[in-house]
Amino acid sequence: MAPKKQQAETEAPNTNTTTIEASIQTILKDLSDIKTKLSKVDTLEEKLDKLQKALDETTAENNNLREENKKLKKNIDAQQNLIQANMISADSVERHQRSWSVRIQGVPLTIGEERDMGLTMQKVHALVFEPILKGAVSAGAIRAVPDFDQLLESAHVLPGKAGSAKPIIARFRTRFWKTLCFKHRKDHATRATGDPRRGRTSAGPGGRDVTTGQGTSQGEARYCFPFCDDLTKPAFNKLLEIQADPSVQSCWSINGCLRFKLKSSPSVRKVKSVFDPLKDILK
Repeated sequence: MAPKKQQAETEAPNTNTTTIEASIQTILKDLSDIKTKLSKVDTLEEKLDKLQKALDETTAENNNLREENKKLKKNIDAQQNLIQANMISADSVERHQRSWSVRIQGVPLTIGEERDMGLTMQKVHALVFEPILKGAVSAGAIRAVPDFDQLLESAHVLPGKAGSAKPIIARFRTRFWKTLCFKHRKDHATRATGDPRRGRTSAGPGGRDVTTGQGTSQGEARYCFPFCDDLTKPAFNKLLEIQADPSVQSCWSINGCLRFKLKSSPSVRKVKSVFDPLKDILK
């Protein structure tokens, strides 16, 4: 019996050793796994640090870009304001240069009269202004009708539609004569009977004559040779735009400056700048 007991005692330590070794191996494996995971965490932290740095740099760059954009926008606004001011200034200078001139419609000219300024001036004087000036004489405004070369400095023909009388730009020698002709036009200018079926004098928007800006009633006589200020292109385009608005009663020009009336009010309003949007002008 003694040998068996001794054998059992010998085997027991061996079994315990094996168990301990297995536990140690498990612990070592776990430690290795932990080390691997910690290494991955370190790697992730390193990447996060790089991402954070990149994010900070991007944020700083974006802030710089925002500041640059603000400066650029400010510069663009300043440039636009300068361009607007230059356009207004150029239009004002051109308007002053045109303030001695009128644009005339409907004067029939022969080819010879079109090519000869003197003949053009004589025809314009005889058909358009002489009847008005005779009326001014009878009204006591002037003593005599001036000759064509005393009244006008120049007259030139603009391109027009085939078969129709071409527009004419006539320049007065003084603004006195221009103002006088406008003042006495209503009472003494040559008129033709309007078409009562259409109730308008020309193809102007809303039944208004685009050359005078005046509204017409059914059967009202119209001017045979209507004339208006020689407007700058921006002013003429704005005139048409205002006339086309359904809230506008009439629109016209005085020395190149636009005036208009709304249907809702009898007061005359002035267009401060032809470069303003229509909604700002009409409000």
